[in-house]
Amino acid sequence: MQLRTLGTLTLEGSRFRRVKPLLLLAYLATEGGKPRRYLAELFWPDASSAMNSLSVALSQLRRADVPVEADDVRAWTDIHCDASAIKYALSEGQLETVLALYQGAFLEDVDLDLGVELEEWLYDTRESLTAQVRSAALLKAERDASQGRFKEAAQTAQQAFELPGADPEPESLMRIHALLVAGDHPLAAEVFREAESYGLAVRLASDDARSKLQQTFIGREPERQRLLALAEGEWAWLRGGTGMGKTTLLKSLEGSYVLARSGLPYVTLEPLLGESLEAGEERMLRTLLRQQGTLLIDDWERVDAESKSLLTRLRELRPSLRVVIASTQAPEIACDALVDLAPLSETELTDYPDVWDETGGLPALVGAYLRQEPLEVALETRLSILEDAAVDVYLSLALLDTPDLTLVRKALTLDATTMSAVLELLITAGLVLPSGTVNAKGAALEFLDNHPHRYASLALKLARVLDPLAAFVFYERTQTLWATGDLPRIEASYLAWGEELLRRGAPQRAFDVLKDAPPSKPVVLLKARALERAGFYQEALQTLQPLDEEADVLALKSTVLWRLGKPEEAAKAAERALDGDIPVRAEALNTLGSLHFADGAYDDAISQFRRAATLWRALGNDVRFVGALINVAISQTLLEGSNSNIETAFTEALQASGDNPLLKALVLLNTGWMTYEKENNLTKAEKLLQESAHLASEAGATDIASQAWNNLGAILHKEGKLARANQVYENALAYAQQTGERYLIGLILANLAELNEDRDAWEEALALLEASGHEGEAAMYREELPEDHPFRLRS
Repeated sequence: MQLRTLGTLTLEGSRFRRVKPLLLLAYLATEGGKPRRYLAELFWPDASSAMNSLSVALSQLRRADVPVEADDVRAWTDIHCDASAIKYALSEGQLETVLALYQGAFLEDVDLDLGVELEEWLYDTRESLTAQVRSAALLKAERDASQGRFKEAAQTAQQAFELPGADPEPESLMRIHALLVAGDHPLAAEVFREAESYGLAVRLASDDARSKLQQTFIGREPERQRLLALAEGEWAWLRGGTGMGKTTLLKSLEGSYVLARSGLPYVTLEPLLGESLEAGEERMLRTLLRQQGTLLIDDWERVDAESKSLLTRLRELRPSLRVVIASTQAPEIACDALVDLAPLSETELTDYPDVWDETGGLPALVGAYLRQEPLEVALETRLSILEDAAVDVYLSLALLDTPDLTLVRKALTLDATTMSAVLELLITAGLVLPSGTVNAKGAALEFLDNHPHRYASLALKLARVLDPLAAFVFYERTQTLWATGDLPRIEASYLAWGEELLRRGAPQRAFDVLKDAPPSKPVVLLKARALERAGFYQEALQTLQPLDEEADVLALKSTVLWRLGKPEEAAKAAERALDGDIPVRAEALNTLGSLHFADGAYDDAISQFRRAATLWRALGNDVRFVGALINVAISQTLLEGSNSNIETAFTEALQASGDNPLLKALVLLNTGWMTYEKENNLTKAEKLLQESAHLASEAGATDIASQAWNNLGAILHKEGKLARANQVYENALAYAQQTGERYLIGLILANLAELNEDRDAWEEALALLEASGHEGEAAMYREELPEDHPFRLRS
C-alpha cells in the first residue's frame, strides 16, 4: 500500500477514496506524528467536537486497513509516501530518482474548504517541494551540460520550467534560459520573454551559453584520465602552481580527500588516523596500511612534517592504496607518475573567445570568467542570494577542519526546523553535501579573510561550543570581541593549547602563545613552566615572584632554583611543596632527587626519583614518568660504578616508553651518552644518539633532537673527529634554533667556537648563556679553562 500525494491524492492498493481522511494521512506521512489535539484543531477548526471528528477519520482509515496508529495522545503512520521518498532522494543527491518520482504538484487535486492554517501548510509544502525538485532538475541539467550533453540538458531544463506546482523564480529562469539556448531548444524564446518581464534577460548565443556551462576540466581531461588509470599501489604526483586546478582535479576523483594542515604533529592525517593518533607512529602506520581505494592529498607544501614523514614510510611499504599528491613543487616522494599542470594554453582555449587574454589560462579564474562572474566576487555573488542563516551555516562548516552539523547548529543557536531548511537549501544550491562537507572551501575561507568582522563573529560562536583545544585557533583571532563571560573558556583554551605544545616539546611556542592569554594564576604558572622547559630559568623565577607561595608555585620554583645552581633554596622550596597534591608532590620529589644526585647521594636520589615516577605514572603523565625512570637509571649506573650494565639500567625506562617516539628518543639520548661515558663505546653511543635524534625529529621534539646531536658532536669532538663533529654540531644548532631556546643555542655555539678556536664566537656564546639566566654555566666555562687553551667543551 502506498500513498500518492503528487498530482493525485490516491491510496494505491485500496478502494478508500475519502479525501479528508487521506489528507490527514498525507499530513502525518510528510510531517511525522503529531498530538491528537493539534490535529483536531488543524483539520476541524470549526467543528463542535473536533476530537470526535479526528477519531472518526482515524477509524475510517483503520477499517480500510491503512497503517495508521494512534494512542490517547498522538497519531502517526509509517505508510510509504511519494513525497517522503522525494525528500529522501533529495537529501541523498539522487537527482534522477527525484525527477522520476515527481508526477505532479503536491495534493494538486485536493479541493476542500480548509482552515487557514491547513491551507497555508498545503500551499507552502507544494511550493517548497516544487522548488526543490526544480533545483534538482537544474543541477542535473547543468552537470549534463558541463560534460557537453547539451540536448539532454535542455530537455531536463524544459522539465524544470514546466514543473507543476509553482512558477520558476527569477534566478531559475536565468539558468533555464542558458540551458535551453545551449541545447538549441525552441522553448528558449518563451523563457527569455518571461525573464525579460523581470528585467533579468540576457541575450545569449548558443556558443556563449555552451562556453558558460561547459566549465569542467577544460583542457584537463587527459590528466584526469591518467590519474583514473592508476593501478593498485601506484602513487602519482600532481604538480602545478597556485590556481592551476589541482584541487578541482583531485575532487573529481573517487577517494579520500585530505586537505593539508600545519601546526600540531600529524594534524593533516588526523582524519584518517582516528584513535591511533595518540598511540605512536607504528600504530598510525598500520592504520594507514589498512586504507583502501585512493588517497588524495592536497597542498603538500602545507602538510605538517610528521605527516610527511609518515607518508614517506608508507610509500616504502608499498600498500595497495592508490595515492595522488598535489603540490606546487617537484616530487619529494618516489612516484610512479608525474602529472604536470601548467596554465591552459591559448590553443586549448580557442573555443572560448577572450578567456585566455582575460585569465592567462589560470583554471581558477577561467571557471569564474566563463560564468560571467567578476573574479574577485564570484563566491560572494553566490552567497548573496542566500538567507543569512544559510550563509552562516555554510561559512561555519568551512571554518571547521571536520564538518559537524550538530556543533554548527548549537553555535548558531538554530532550532531543528530552521537548520533542516537551511541544509536543504545549501544542498540544493550545491554548496554543501548531505554529510556537511562544504564545496569551494578554499574560496569560502578567502571570503572570510576579506570579511574579518564576519569571520570574527562566526569564529567566536564556534569557539564557545568547541572543546578548549580546538577552540584556541578561533579565540586567538577574535581578541577584540572577547566578552567578560568568555574569559573562563578562553583561559581554559589557552591553557589547553599551551599544555599541548609543552607535551609536544615546543616550550618556546607555548610561552609565546600564553602571552596573549587572560592573566590568571594558572596562566602565569604555565608560562613559568614553559620558560623553565625552554631553559630560561632566571625569567621563569621572575615570572613566579608575584604569585603566593602555595605548594604548586613552590614545586616549580624548587625546580628553577635547582637549575640556577641554588641548591639550599631549592631544597627548602621542595620540602615545603611536599604537602601539595599529586603533581605538585611529584615535582618536589623530583627536585629533591636531583639535589641528592648532585651531592653524589645516589641511593637517596634513586629513592626520590622512584617516588616521583610512581606519582607521574598515577597521573598518566608519560613524559615525566619516563623522565623520572631515566634519572633512576643514571643514578643506578653511577652508584654501581664500573660494574653497572648500561642497557640493563635503562631497560625499565625503555619499556615504559613503548611505541612513543618522543619518549623513546629521550631514553636513547641518555643511554647513548652514558654508554660513551661509562663504556667508552663510541660506535654504540653514536648509533643510539643518532636514533634518538631521528625519533625526536619525527615526534616534533626539536629540543631532544638538538641535545642528541650536540651530545654526539661532543663525543666526536673528544675523539678528535673534528670535521664530523662540526657537521653534527651544525645539525644540533639548526634544531636548537627551531626551539628558540637560548640556553641550547649558547651551549652549542660554545662547543662550535672551541672546535673552530674562535674566541670572539666563544665570548658571544657565553654572553648568550648569561642572558638566558645561566650565569653559573658561563662561570664554569671560564673557571675551568686550561691555561693553554681558551675553550672548554660542554655537553
